[in-house]
Amino acid sequence: MIDKLTKWAQAGDGHAMYKLAVILRDENNFPQYEHWLEKSAEAKHFDAMKEFAKLKRDKGDYATALALYKELAKDLLDVESMEIIVDMCEQSQGVPENDADTLNFVLKIIDSMYNEIYLIDRGNILMRTLMFDTRRHNECTMRYLEAIERRRIASRIRKTLSTTEV
Repeated sequence: MIDKLTKWAQAGDGHAMYKLAVILRDENNFPQYEHWLEKSAEAKHFDAMKEFAKLKRDKGDYATALALYKELAKDLLDVESMEIIVDMCEQSQGVPENDADTLNFVLKIIDSMYNEIYLIDRGNILMRTLMFDTRRHNECTMRYLEAIERRRIASRIRKTLSTTEV
């Protein structure tokens, strides 16, 4: 199995790179794990990008971690990455404390999205399904919850920005 994964990973398959990295991590082969995780993140594999960003943040390489989290937030609209960026700003990790440019970066992403949360009839699942253009009720519920999280993060950013400007 590892031979096939290695062959596919060497051919440029981002998913195979990530699976190989996970196997190597479980075998405690950390140098090779980090190598394949980084390659998979470069290939834009979502899980690899998140795991590599966390690894870099844990190691104190805040600039790389922040760049990955920004990419996840901007290109993939990952709510968790938006939250981590705000946390990194509050803890002065890779940016000055409560850096307005970084916080406004996240706020701009949130504000540029369709403001779907205000158009939902919370009591009517059929209406939510139509609003999110899906037939799956669980999909619209997840999108609804993500929209709520984005609004919560935006509120947190606005509060931070208002206190730092004074």
